[in-house]
Amino acid sequence: MRMLFLGLGFVSYSVASILGGTHEVTVTGRRIPPDHPVKRGYFEGLSRTGVRFERLDPLGEPDRLREIVRPSEVIVNFIGIISGSEGELMRANYEVPRALVRAIQESNPDAFLIHIGAAILGQREKRVVEESPHGAGLEPRTPYERSKLMAEREVLGAPFRKAVLRPTVIYGRANSHVEFVTIYRLARRGIMPRLGLALSAVNVRYLAEVIGALAEERPASDYLYVNECGKVGVTRLFELHCRGLGKRCLGIPAPGPLVSAFLPEGLRPLVRYADYEFTCERTREYVGDPTFVEEDVMENARFLRELDERGELVPERPPAPAILIPGPRILSGQDRV
Repeated sequence: MRMLFLGLGFVSYSVASILGGTHEVTVTGRRIPPDHPVKRGYFEGLSRTGVRFERLDPLGEPDRLREIVRPSEVIVNFIGIISGSEGELMRANYEVPRALVRAIQESNPDAFLIHIGAAILGQREKRVVEESPHGAGLEPRTPYERSKLMAEREVLGAPFRKAVLRPTVIYGRANSHVEFVTIYRLARRGIMPRLGLALSAVNVRYLAEVIGALAEERPASDYLYVNECGKVGVTRLFELHCRGLGKRCLGIPAPGPLVSAFLPEGLRPLVRYADYEFTCERTREYVGDPTFVEEDVMENARFLRELDERGELVPERPPAPAILIPGPRILSGQDRV
C-alpha cells in the first residue's frame, strides 16, 4: 500500500519504521535532508530501510502538495505543535490539515486520510470517551485546544474517507520531544522530582498498529482516542530514565504548587487533565491489551544519551527561554512532529 506521511519527527519516524516493512512509505519534510541533527538521524535510518522522502512546504507549495498527494492510497498527517503563539498554533495545527484536505479533494479523492490530532480538547466530563455527535461536550479553552478541534472539524467534514486519532502523551524508543529530553537531563544529573501526578500515555508502537489497521479498514469517517489502559506516574518516567542510564537518582519531593514548575512545558497543559480518565476501549479494538512498556522508556534514555555523547541532543523544536526553578535549570519549549 502506498502511504504518505506528512512531517518528519519522532512519531512519524517510529510509525514509518514499523509500517515501512509492509508498505511503500514516503515521508515529507520542509528540509530534506534535514539540518536538525536528530531528524537527520531519523532520515538516514529510514532511508536505509527503503523509505522514500519528498521535500514539501505544505502551506507554501499548494501545487506540489497536490502532486505528492495524487499517487498515495493512505495519507497520514503528523504535523502539529504543542505550544507557541496563537498564529503559530493555527498555522501548524489547523491551516496545514485544511490545506491537505483541499489537496486531497482536488487531486486524489479516493485516498484515505488519517489525521493525528490530540487528546485534550476542552473536555468537561472527567471520564473521557468518544463523544457523539462530534464536538459535543467539548469546550476548548486554549489556542492549542481550539486549533486542534478546528482541524478535526475540517477533516471530518471532508467528502472522502478519513479518520482522526486522538493520542495521549506519546512515548517510545527514539523520542526526542523536549519533555523527554528534559527528563533525561535531570536523570543524567541524578535528580528525580517526586511528583504526585499521573498522566494518560500511549506507546508509539500502539499508535502504529492503529494506523496500520485503519489503513486496511478505510472507514468512511471515524474519530477515536488512542490510549493505554491505565496511567503512568511522571515520577515513574524519571525512575525509568535513571534505571536506563544506570544512575542512582536522588528523589526530590515537589509540593503541589511546584508540580507545574518541575514539569517540562510539553506536559504542563496536561496538569489540568491529570484527574481525567481517557478511554482505551477503541484502542483495544485494534491493539488488544495496550499496557505501559517500561523497557521502551529505558531504551529511550539510552538513545538520548547516545545523542548527547555525539553532541547531537537537540529537541525537535529549539526550546523557548529557560524557566528557573529551585535546583536545576530546566529547558522548556515546543516540539514539531
